[in-house]
Amino acid sequence: MLEAVKENLCINRIVGSRNFNITIEGDCIIPDTKPDILNAINVTGNVCIYKKEILEGKIRLDGNVNIYLMYLADSENNRVRGFNTSLDFTEILDFPGIESRMTLDEEIKIKEIECRVLNGRKVNIKAMLEIKADVFLNEKEEIVKEVTDIEDIQSQMMTINMNSLVGQNSTKASAKETLIIDNTDELEEILNVEFNIMNQDTKISYNKVLAKADVEIRMLYLTETRKN
Repeated sequence: MLEAVKENLCINRIVGSRNFNITIEGDCIIPDTKPDILNAINVTGNVCIYKKEILEGKIRLDGNVNIYLMYLADSENNRVRGFNTSLDFTEILDFPGIESRMTLDEEIKIKEIECRVLNGRKVNIKAMLEIKADVFLNEKEEIVKEVTDIEDIQSQMMTINMNSLVGQNSTKASAKETLIIDNTDELEEILNVEFNIMNQDTKISYNKVLAKADVEIRMLYLTETRKN
């Protein structure tokens, strides 16, 4: 008599995948410590999501777009200056067929950022974002792991590696580092910063997940003008 040995696996089954395009817009005031703006030279940014939630048939994203603007100052020497600001947003997007017990995995990219000078102390920032949202359902599936008491029956066995969901969690991590610039430069102002996270690696140890990565940073800065 054949007997089947069964095992329960917890898997992530994808329920749906959708793409969204949204626009985040707001007016920003030039800080009092900065000169008036004459014209925008370059504007960059990155998106930070600090809260996400699945509702019945909808997803909610709370976050901000961190903006760094490099501009031509309306001054006697028309120097290049820069400042950073942030646009907060809350977006509720329709996603039919999903439920609050499901899990959301999102990827957000900035397609384009526009800057319009309203006056010497105010600019209008418009960021176009592209969102790819995948929704998963955690569920248990019963599989046949092994068949025992096989007599006079030819059998073939094949080993398959499968990922079974044990648990999930999210946390925030921050990194702080002091960067050394050229000794001949006297730093006056940082105009732009770009970074890229690379060489990501994770390890499991004593009920913890250890994550590490390298950050590549490119910085554009203004130096003080020396007068003899």
